[in-house]
Amino acid sequence: MTTLKNNLKIWRLDDLKTKAHVIFKFSSSQILKLLSCFLAFSSCQKVINIDLNSTSPQIVVQGNITNQPGPYAVQLTQTINFSEPNSFPAVSGAKVIIEDNAGNVDTLTENPPGTYTGTKLTGTPGRSYTLLLTANGKNYTAVSIMPAPVNIDSLSIQKSLFGNNKRVAVTFQDPAGVTNYYHFVVTINNVVANQTQVLNDDLLNGDQVTLPLSSDTNTLKSGDSVTVLLECIDKGVYNYYLSLPDASGGGNGAAVAPANPPSNISNAALGYFSAYAVTTKSIIIQ
Repeated sequence: MTTLKNNLKIWRLDDLKTKAHVIFKFSSSQILKLLSCFLAFSSCQKVINIDLNSTSPQIVVQGNITNQPGPYAVQLTQTINFSEPNSFPAVSGAKVIIEDNAGNVDTLTENPPGTYTGTKLTGTPGRSYTLLLTANGKNYTAVSIMPAPVNIDSLSIQKSLFGNNKRVAVTFQDPAGVTNYYHFVVTINNVVANQTQVLNDDLLNGDQVTLPLSSDTNTLKSGDSVTVLLECIDKGVYNYYLSLPDASGGGNGAAVAPANPPSNISNAALGYFSAYAVTTKSIIIQ
């Protein structure tokens, strides 16, 4: 059984691999040359003015279809300028269609504004789903393949090494011979924890895995009801979730320039379209 212990909100299995460190040795003359180069570069400064209010609005898509009973919805919003209030306007009047590779087609209806809901499709593992979207005079497409679901074997409670904090760990059997991508959602007393937690099986293919999950707080109390959703997602959606910390400028504690996560939607749209299979299990904290 593979047990993974990681306090990061995003699991990157590459972080579990051995990392080599290279030490460079320089002579005194080489150090003087390096210092001279540094001073030369640092003395040449160019002021770059960034206009944070000049960007054109972009559409933001959040669409999901699962193996659970529908209806399924696609939400459309629009980006705003940096100085505007943090309220993203809904995109109304769009044409939204979802079709699968079995010939089923569903034209979604808008209600409330910016939320488009379907009635015909049934999420089926193994099928490919295509989102066809027309909004503000532009066409967008996205494709997502729904993987097979993976069952949760059990949930357990783990105590931290220091203090009495508790957190939930999920145990499941990773299917052998196929590549799997996972997204975990934790709800505590019906409130969804504000973390994005993903995992791939590069280093644990075919293993039984026990994975501690983070939540907004690790101070779970007796009587708390915790539910874990194990979502099997495709690679494109995994890459989107994996890049979310970098989008805010702080992936894995590193200071990086903010960047939009890689979307699986065409025509420079933001967001994602995901067809995923989900299983759930709940536990009461004792």
